[in-house]
Amino acid sequence: MAGLLVSVRSADEARAALAGGATVIDVKEPSRGPLGRAAPEVWASVRQIVPTTVPVSVALGELPEWRSFDPPDPSIFAGLAYRKLGLAGTRTDWAREWADLRQRWGSGPAWVAVAYTDWQRARAPTPDAVLIEAIADRCAGILLDTFDKARPSPINSSLLPWMRRAQSSGLFVALAGGLDVASIALLRPLQPDLFAVRGAACSQGNRVASINADRVVLLARAAGGDEFSQSRAFPVARSG
Repeated sequence: MAGLLVSVRSADEARAALAGGATVIDVKEPSRGPLGRAAPEVWASVRQIVPTTVPVSVALGELPEWRSFDPPDPSIFAGLAYRKLGLAGTRTDWAREWADLRQRWGSGPAWVAVAYTDWQRARAPTPDAVLIEAIADRCAGILLDTFDKARPSPINSSLLPWMRRAQSSGLFVALAGGLDVASIALLRPLQPDLFAVRGAACSQGNRVASINADRVVLLARAAGGDEFSQSRAFPVARSG
């Protein structure tokens, strides 16, 4: 059974997600897009209140956002398990640019590749292309998400071969993109490693509202989070 990743924007939201049974805590700022980057101070405040046995990941926005910035100080990633960076708005040489960024940033939290199901709208590489690079570059996992959160998720059983290829290559697979209790129940037979949510875990299902522990409970039950947390071991850090 799969675990439940809940994206939070503060330490208080992380407490609510943990109380509801989240198995992975992800830090992002939803007002800044599907992978909106929160301030490193928020990362640190979340990591401080989350037990060390619970992995914490961070969203870093999209690759083009980092073209004019120097690599961050490695210390800001202290205690984090994963970092993920989207590929929306990239150029034809995105694979080289992504590899160069990871090399410049050096060691630290393991990388999770991000593939958008609506890749045309995101102006991103296809999920197949992202998976090829994620396998070649020894990422820890791959997240299948939607760029446009206003549209329903297109994830369905047709993605099973793609998922099995990822998992057989040693990557964990996380499914996201406007998922709720009903859609998680429908997708559970695909056997992803994680279901990733934000909006469905918030009050009234509004992704810019606060995380609601009672809603997380229902999502965790739908995903089967307890079995996941006992069956997988997550690295705290890994070379980039």
